[in-house]
Amino acid sequence: MADKPILEKTFNEDIDIEKKVGEGCIYTRLYIEVQGNDKDKCEKALQRAIFDSLGNEPNVDLLSVKFFELQKDEEKKFYSGVVEVESLFRDFRWFINIVMRYGPSAIEIIEPQSGVSLSLEEMQAIIADISEQSQILSTRLLGLLKDDERKKIFERMLKEDK
Repeated sequence: MADKPILEKTFNEDIDIEKKVGEGCIYTRLYIEVQGNDKDKCEKALQRAIFDSLGNEPNVDLLSVKFFELQKDEEKKFYSGVVEVESLFRDFRWFINIVMRYGPSAIEIIEPQSGVSLSLEEMQAIIADISEQSQILSTRLLGLLKDDERKKIFERMLKEDK
């Protein structure tokens, strides 16, 4: 990751972060990555993921976004890049839900530093959310493997990783 972002935007500057955290919000920094062989498509995918998707999630307030220059891996011939996103999540359940769906490569919980407690109802809801996301992922993966051509590609990829 480059030292200096190529694009930096701030949002919701009027939000009192300390007050929101006191009300149960989770203040975080997420790093969302992309990899691909087409630089323009990678950049557009990151922009859509942040501005069109994450930025429109209910119960998520974006605070700042920093896009870093995509780097090319000359050996493997692909581009990779990262976006740093500071945000507030309504609660721990919503935070986990977003992490499960967006799969950030790194996560930093900035606040609260301590004192987080969950009711039995919240814990059960979180477990149900995780189970639901696991089922969705499993169904999608199994759907991809039904296509013989895709199955051959996945088998070849698995062999290359060993």
